[in-house]
Amino acid sequence: MITNYAQTRLRTITTITVTSSLSGLVYYHWYRDGAWIVRTKEPTYSFQLSATARAAIEVLDTVDPGWDGEAHAPAAYPAARTLFWTRSTDTDVAYYRIEQDKDGGGYATIGKVFHVASEWSYRFVTPRLTDLSAYTWRIYPVDAAGDDGTVLEIGPETIVRTPDAPDFAIAYDAETDKVTWSEAA
Repeated sequence: MITNYAQTRLRTITTITVTSSLSGLVYYHWYRDGAWIVRTKEPTYSFQLSATARAAIEVLDTVDPGWDGEAHAPAAYPAARTLFWTRSTDTDVAYYRIEQDKDGGGYATIGKVFHVASEWSYRFVTPRLTDLSAYTWRIYPVDAAGDDGTVLEIGPETIVRTPDAPDFAIAYDAETDKVTWSEAA
């Protein structure tokens, strides 16, 4: 159980520190807008947020090393997508520019992730997404001169967080005076 929550911000980095009432080895599951981000053994985690970004940050703590944080994500938050990619083979990458297209309306830059020489893989959590919309993302490695490298495209994906209810058939039998429910084919 989280008993204390502290937040600090330095430019685009927001750091959350929590205190748990659990003892022993504690596993912290971190969420941004309801999407699972990572599990840590430390009660501190940093999120990169632009100056105007708003996000609901949650953390759940447990002593169970097998607890599935993704399956137990908090409900009722707007959808977001975590984009994963491996580093570019280009030797002079300064950062990665992330662009997003919604329903074919054109690409817009939604963020950038700075290249770190010792990192092999990267991830970026998108801003809030709209249900029943199709999204495509492009990730460009960009060098110090501002030139784009080979693009990585992810998608298209249609966001469906609330599936349609099952279609049921209802039959009434007058002889037995019973109603039968069955899933329609």
